[in-house]
Amino acid sequence: MPLQPQNQRKTTRRPVRRAAAVVFGERGQPIPCVIWDISDGGARLAVAHSLATLPNNFTLVLCKNGLVQRKCEIVWTDARFVGVKFVDPDSRPGAHVSARSHA
Repeated sequence: MPLQPQNQRKTTRRPVRRAAAVVFGERGQPIPCVIWDISDGGARLAVAHSLATLPNNFTLVLCKNGLVQRKCEIVWTDARFVGVKFVDPDSRPGAHVSARSHA
């Protein structure tokens, strides 16, 4: 997986430190993660899973009831974090992902 590139974001990431979950596969068990920061187009995650076996595409569940989800693609990794971009329709320019709306 690629290493963290120099900052090329189009929108500013906001710190959140919020519990979430990564889901992949047909009936995959949710894998706990923490969103460290988030922007309209992506997020930085700390995932409770081996980064070597994390697929390049997965769903990020942003709230406990599962109603707020984003399809993600990994764009960088390092020893502790995974940087993802949102690839679902809600990640288009102008869409807003608010940390406060996911409680």
